[in-house]
Amino acid sequence: MTVDEAIKTAKKECNNPCAQSYLQAIPEAIEFGGNLGGEAEHSFKVQILYALSNMTYWRGETAKEVKKVLKEFTKRK
Repeated sequence: MTVDEAIKTAKKECNNPCAQSYLQAIPEAIEFGGNLGGEAEHSFKVQILYALSNMTYWRGETAKEVKKVLKEFTKRK
């Protein structure tokens, strides 16, 4: 699963309204920061971290896979 697929899956299946707010704000965070890289990538990762913190009670195999992909992405340099 790619990061993009993980985000789309979370938007579709995670019912936490706070997580949804952060997931919906990802395109705006990237636009605010410019091209993906540098500040935009930092903003993107911050949105994902906030979304992940609100996905705590989302359970199941799909949730586990999505969270794993997103966590791995945030650890990249």
